[in-house]
Amino acid sequence: MAESGEHIVAGAGELHLEVCLKDLEQDHAGVPLKLSEPVVSFRETVTAESDIVCLSKSPNKHNRLYMKAKPLEDGVAEEIDSGKINARDDFKIRARYMAVCFLSLSLWFQVC
Repeated sequence: MAESGEHIVAGAGELHLEVCLKDLEQDHAGVPLKLSEPVVSFRETVTAESDIVCLSKSPNKHNRLYMKAKPLEDGVAEEIDSGKINARDDFKIRARYMAVCFLSLSLWFQVC
């Protein structure tokens, strides 16, 4: 419990918190809960491009993804904070928006 008298619930992300709070409200407490907007704390960052290539395989083992970590483009964090980029957006629309606005592909599209 926080000094303000609130109970703080931590989770792995907004969706995880929603599921946990729904279970708490409906299955365990059995009473309505007063909820505030989630506060997401980002505590890690990438400062330079990684030299390590990571491999991930799809569940059926037919697809391979190779990835490297690198810092976000300038302005991405501000767009996330302002809500223009949101995890709940359609992933194709979000990917197009980010590609156009942050990867200099705006020659063909004007969405920013």
